[in-house]
Formats: sequence, C-alpha cells, structure tokens
Amino acid sequence: MIDNLEQFLRCAAKLEADAADGYDQLARKMEEAGDAEVTALFAKFAEFCRMHHAEVREIQLAELGRTFDEPLEDVAWPDGHSPEDPLVHATLEGITPRGAIEIALETERRACDFYLGVAGQTRSERIQELAHEFAEEEAEHVAHLQRWLERV
Repeated sequence: MIDNLEQFLRCAAKLEADAADGYDQLARKMEEAGDAEVTALFAKFAEFCRMHHAEVREIQLAELGRTFDEPLEDVAWPDGHSPEDPLVHATLEGITPRGAIEIALETERRACDFYLGVAGQTRSERIQELAHEFAEEEAEHVAHLQRWLERV
C-alpha cells in the first residue's frame, strides 16, 4: 500500500522513465525492421511518456517542493520491477511489429492495473485522485494500442 505522496510520485516518475526508455528501444528495433509506421508509433509513445514524466516532476515540485531523481530501492513492485517497462517480459530478438505492439499493450495494461491498485488501497485522497488520473491516461494508451493491433 502506498500512502506517502513522495513515494507515489517517485514510483510514477520511475514508471514513465522506464516506459520512455523501452519505447525508444522498440522504435529503434522497428526502424531496423523497416516498419516506419510502427517506428513512429513507438517514438510517439516514448514522447508521451517523457511528457507524463515531466508532469509528474511538476507535481513533485508543486506539492513537495522538489523533484526526486534517486532510484527507488524501497518499493515492492508487483512483479519485482516497474510495471511500465515494455522489455521486462520480452526479448527484442526477432520481434515483429505485431509482437511489439502486443508487448506495448500488455505493458500499458500493467501500468493501468498498478495505478488502479494503488487507488483502491491507499488511504490518501490525493494519491487516490492522482492514481485514478494516471490510470485513465494509461487506459487511453491501451485503447490506442488495441486500435493499432486491429490494423496490423
């Protein structure tokens, strides 16, 4: 259970940073595979993640008076790692555009589930509010990726 706003915002920043790095790697892999459309998709997702990361840092500054760059060593992640790292459960070797989108979709679902879990367990109204907001953003990403899967 996360009831401390600093811890929650540090978790959110870590999720977004991991996601941006993972999507950058997926974009590079799709570029190597010659799929310009899926490359652009993952480049855009990496950009979204960097924007969300910046938003989290703005909230940290506004509500806590500073930003936090330290690694999170005191967090018990659901699967032992940040939920929004798309490369935790997959290898890039031989990955197809469809496979990459499926990995991204599962990653966004894990992030959404993480935030909903936090919202459902925390005693902090502010964390609950932010967690619901972040879950909605992740749900939008899920819907976007589902539409892409239908196209591929």
